[in-house]
Amino acid sequence: MKTKNLIIGAWLSWIVLAQQLAEKGENVLIIEKRKHIGWNCYDYYDENWILVHKYGPHIFHTNYEDVWEYVNRFSEFTNYQHKVLWFIDWKLAPIPFNLESLYTLISPEYAKEIEKSLLKHFNYNQRVSIIELQEKAKQVDDKNLEFIANYVFEKIFKNYTIKQWWIKPEEINPEVLKRVPILISKDGRYFQDKYQWMPKYWYTKMFEKMLDYPNIKILLNTDYKEIITDIEYEKLYYTWPIDYFFDYKYWKLEYKKTLYHFETLNKKQFQQIATVNYPNDYEFTRITEFKLFYPENPTFNIEKTVICKEYPGIGEIEAYPVLNKENEERLKKYTQEAKKLKNVYFLWRLANYKYFNMDQTIKNVLDFIN
Repeated sequence: MKTKNLIIGAWLSWIVLAQQLAEKGENVLIIEKRKHIGWNCYDYYDENWILVHKYGPHIFHTNYEDVWEYVNRFSEFTNYQHKVLWFIDWKLAPIPFNLESLYTLISPEYAKEIEKSLLKHFNYNQRVSIIELQEKAKQVDDKNLEFIANYVFEKIFKNYTIKQWWIKPEEINPEVLKRVPILISKDGRYFQDKYQWMPKYWYTKMFEKMLDYPNIKILLNTDYKEIITDIEYEKLYYTWPIDYFFDYKYWKLEYKKTLYHFETLNKKQFQQIATVNYPNDYEFTRITEFKLFYPENPTFNIEKTVICKEYPGIGEIEAYPVLNKENEERLKKYTQEAKKLKNVYFLWRLANYKYFNMDQTIKNVLDFIN
């Protein structure tokens, strides 16, 4: 078997890469270990024609104009503004933590005092990380800021981190803490990006259209190591975990595992919003109700719905890298090994042991090609 470009894995970034190379007239062979394309973005219709995301919810959002123009070549989109509620002290409050969350969870009198302190030291509509809030509280000696910073840390971040990652918060890379924002506004959306949409039909349909080129060949349900010696190629683009490429020479990199438990319920709707997170209660971290992503779907009003409960630390799906000191040291060793190879590219999510949003993966590929 002979090809100019060999791509290991059919995740979103590699689908974009294959499309771009094929559009330039180059031959591409994709080898995918799973039995479907799209990796964790894979979706499908169940027996009730409810569109389900097999590996948890994926919402497309971006501020990149070139990315938005690119995806519109392959799919129509429906407007969807993602909101998330968190179950805290038996109340449902929007996250990121904002002024609406403040008045939902804190007594009105004290919430008003905290709001005054927030608006005194930060601009309205500003996103502030928990670290920035803690530092500002110390700098200006404001007890209100100190209280709300500690409240958000304890009620939202601390237990959720322990549950999600099975490690103590102080063992997490500080970069993760920066992803825990407080929004100084009443904007209840989880993302504030300019474009927030869902594919009108489904992600998998969009991926299939992206790969619809005669010079793209795909082998599914195949481990590349079983056939790599039979393939002649000029360039290899690798998307699977970098430690697997080197046969775990420096030990295995850790990933947060998740078990996705699906339930079909005989009711029109289970919860008031598509995603509800549970930082402190129950064994699962969140419940997703997929129908609520697609209110225009003909099956929206049927007396059936599908929910997914996510149980952390178990299962076989490796979702997110565990960014602690030990794994970062291992990654450095693998990266040095990778630099010694010619015409082998370790790019994007798994191969870089780094989390990327969907739009970031597309942006990286477009920039790489250009």
